Amino acid sequence: MIQQIKSYVDKKFGVFGATRRQEISRLLFEISKREKIAPETILQELPNASVGAIHELPLRFDDIKNYLVRRRFPTITAAEKPKNIHTLLTDVNINPNHRFELNNHHKIIPKNIFIEESVAETDLAKRLPQKLPQANFQTIARYRDYIRGKRYGTQAYNERTDNFFIVRENYDFFKRCPCSCKSVSCGYHVFNLGQGCAFECTYCYLQDYINSPGIVLPANIEDFFTAFADYKQDIRVGTGEMTDSLIFDHLMEYSVAIVDFFNNYPKSTFEFKTKSDNVKLLLTTKPKADNIIVGWSVNPQAVVESVEFYTASIEQRLMAAEKCVATGFKIAFHFDPIIYFQGWEKHYEPLVNEIFDRIDAKRIAWISLGTLRISPRLKKIVEGRFPENTILDEEMILGYDEKLRYHQKVRTDIYQKMTSWIRSRGPDVQHYLCMEEKEVCGDCGTLAIQKF
Repeated sequence: MIQQIKSYVDKKFGVFGATRRQEISRLLFEISKREKIAPETILQELPNASVGAIHELPLRFDDIKNYLVRRRFPTITAAEKPKNIHTLLTDVNINPNHRFELNNHHKIIPKNIFIEESVAETDLAKRLPQKLPQANFQTIARYRDYIRGKRYGTQAYNERTDNFFIVRENYDFFKRCPCSCKSVSCGYHVFNLGQGCAFECTYCYLQDYINSPGIVLPANIEDFFTAFADYKQDIRVGTGEMTDSLIFDHLMEYSVAIVDFFNNYPKSTFEFKTKSDNVKLLLTTKPKADNIIVGWSVNPQAVVESVEFYTASIEQRLMAAEKCVATGFKIAFHFDPIIYFQGWEKHYEPLVNEIFDRIDAKRIAWISLGTLRISPRLKKIVEGRFPENTILDEEMILGYDEKLRYHQKVRTDIYQKMTSWIRSRGPDVQHYLCMEEKEVCGDCGTLAIQKF
């Protein structure tokens, strides 16, 4: 369809420059995909213009573009002029080789395990052959030397679970959460327990971030604990930035050691953040205080099935949460990213109610809210890896941080409704907005970040 659109635009609008033809092609592509109609039909519906008239260019480029922008962003342009909308009209160039082929029998079965020489005698390196007997094990000098000078793109990302690298982390133990520019900070700190995830969430920023041929896991967990003594303490910290906190716990077996360690730091709050139900090992230990949190990213099941491939179902996540509460853990929930679509309220409000029906509000440490946002580069990656996606069909424009976001009014409406549902069921449960601008936080009554 892409080449068809480009050829059509080149033929009809050959007198326009390359950039203008690109913008028309991008708009036709997105409208055609969104409305499920042929691109020729879109141009035939230009006001007061037949196909023949278009060829004779009775309309200026600005007239054509404005019409297409209004059609692509009907809700936004109902309140704002097309020229005031910060759109992203890049070239439509989707590589079919980047498409990720989903399957119904996904399992984490790496083909190759590369182990750095310096960690060959660690507990993790020694137990992996028993856990992954089908894998080919190979010793390497250093992971950094193995990848030096190489660039790994989308195709390598599609095959990342074939290769696991067991390494010694020497530097990147803890850091402040890298919030978007101008976003209100939530004061989070990151515990870097590996790089790479085996889940396939359509929107995942790791697709654009990781330059690696596989999953990278640290074998020296004890050095993280030592580093914490030199780091700022009495903080809110958690894993889950560069990998899911529990997806590999059956292989790494770090959850118990982490709980035992942070039991000794009751003024700090540690969070496991996950989309899995892999809590079997975690349930063998108990927290001594309420400073150990198990957090789940959540979305309605319809959203999970359409964009969060290979993750645990919402029922599985909530069952795991119930088990953790019974064991003594406090729980957190992250509605992030919230995916907007017509009638979204009918899916999200019942999920909020189900959470409070099943989890005692007193055992919920916090709830975060964040709407979908993606970088321009990530948009193109998503188009290539998941060409049938529908999340990019909604009206998203470049926001305050140069990321594609829903319009500010849409985001504010989502947050205000979500906040009202949460407060009606758990008035004392802390909640906050993730990576959101000050004005929106203020409008939603979540500007002040409290101590967690």
